[in-house]
Amino acid sequence: MTHGSTTSLVGRSTDPTEADHDDHAIMLLNALPHPAVLVGPDYGIEAANNAAEVFFGASANRMRRKGLKHYIPFGSPVLSLISQVLHDRASVTAYQVDISNPRLPDEDAVIDVYGAPVPEASNRVAVMLLPQSRAQKLDRQLTSRTAARSVSGLAAMLAHEIKNPLSGVRGAAQLIEQESGAHLRELTRLIVDEADRICKLVDRFEVFSDRPPIERAAVNIHEVLEHVIRLARTGFAGNIPIAERYDPSLPPVYG
Repeated sequence: MTHGSTTSLVGRSTDPTEADHDDHAIMLLNALPHPAVLVGPDYGIEAANNAAEVFFGASANRMRRKGLKHYIPFGSPVLSLISQVLHDRASVTAYQVDISNPRLPDEDAVIDVYGAPVPEASNRVAVMLLPQSRAQKLDRQLTSRTAARSVSGLAAMLAHEIKNPLSGVRGAAQLIEQESGAHLRELTRLIVDEADRICKLVDRFEVFSDRPPIERAAVNIHEVLEHVIRLARTGFAGNIPIAERYDPSLPPVYG
């Protein structure tokens, strides 16, 4: 399927013999399964084969009007590759180049790029694009998911392994604070504050973890409050009187 006529990458000759050669060149280029374009000054597209029309979702005439920059993201390595070919007058290949953008029919476009100088024209480059197969895209997605799971597991492990000893350090500092004189309380308070600061940093790091869903069940609110009071009395509420007046008829709380 094409969107328009395709021109030869080497131009059209008026000589009948050379014209036949041009026709053969066009047939050869259109037989290629991969997109191929001739890039001229200022990244203009001067010619394209049928596969390029399908890949870019446009006719060769439209591509000539728009130019390569219209279809390639700003700052793409493809543009740098063409500049390098022009500068070195040598072939250059780049692998795993992501040119995904809304202007392409396939928005998830990752390609290998081959660029070569055109002997007959010093300011033109022949560019062939080799799109990744579905299997390669799937493999790339699986690799990304595996990496994400690794980061998730690392975040969860670090959060667990750091918070547990920090809780012990914080609790010990609070006990020392209760039994020490004024000259040590400033130091123990510093330990508690720094432990809290590290816990907050770990909490921010936990956004990368894959936390399991919260398990909810019937909870006796009296037991929760008694536990909190015991913790408070060993810390900030050591000298604060706490009155416990519970309604025994309260049902369990779902939480």
